[in-house]
This record gives sequence, C-alpha cells and structure tokens, in this order.
Amino acid sequence: MKPGDQIHVRACKADGTVYRSWFATIESVTADSIVTIAPAGSSVFNIKGEDYPILHHYRAYYWFDKFYNLLEIFETSGELIHIYLNIASPPELGNGGMSFKDHELDVSKVFPGQARLVDEEEFAEAVVKYRYSQEFQQKMYAAAREALELAENWKARPVPVFP
Repeated sequence: MKPGDQIHVRACKADGTVYRSWFATIESVTADSIVTIAPAGSSVFNIKGEDYPILHHYRAYYWFDKFYNLLEIFETSGELIHIYLNIASPPELGNGGMSFKDHELDVSKVFPGQARLVDEEEFAEAVVKYRYSQEFQQKMYAAAREALELAENWKARPVPVFP
C-alpha cells in the first residue's frame, strides 16, 4: 500500500454490515494513519448496490489509534467548505481494502460556522440496537469531544491533486 494506489473503503454498521463503499486514492500512509482522496464525480455505493457521484472533492484521514475519522470536503474550485468527523472504530485493513465501523455519532463544521455534535438521535438508536455498554457510550462521547476540538482547530492543506 503506497501513495497513488487505489483502495476500496467500506463504511460498516456496528454489526459489520457494509452500508456505503467507495474507491479512493491513497495520498499518504504512515505507521499511524492513512489519508485518501476522491475527486468530485467519484462513485459511492449504498447498501443496495446503487451508485451515486459525489459532488465535491474529498480528503479523508483515518488514524489507527483514534475512534474517529475526518473528511475535508472541498468545492471543485478548491475552497474548503466542510469538515466532517465520523465517530467510528479505527480502520481495519484486509479483504482488499479498508473498513471502519460507524457508531452513528458525528461532528460537523460547515464554514464559517462552528463545529457541532450531530446525529445524537441515531447514536441513541444504535445504543439500543447494538447494545452499547455504558462504558462504550462514554468512550464514544469522549471521542466526540476530542473530534469537536479537532474540527474547530483543523488546518487543512490545499485541495488535493488528483491523479
């Protein structure tokens, strides 16, 4: 796995069900993280196997020791318009790609606004459906607090260069 390689990314529910997937290009890889890019027009596949094109350029940061991943969303002109963090498991590599379990809690910062916690009702449903323990819930809210701070202080690099 090296910069320029294509990787299949799978977003899963807590039970492992893939609900969304896409192909992205690896921008960088370190021992701690992987960064991918996907240009506007790239296909995203939903749980039904239907695909739809993304409207913006995306750069995604996945840390192997964090319970969130971060998306930078750019206009096609290159302007950063949105930071979005999925509260999720660290990524796992295998089966020809990378996957993470989305725990339904998210952080969103639409510029020029402030970062905010979103989808708490979806998280509450997931708590019941997947029987998240009190300890796990606290861990996810701690990750969300860290993600809120990260979103507020994030310094994006310029729009990615697409192959």
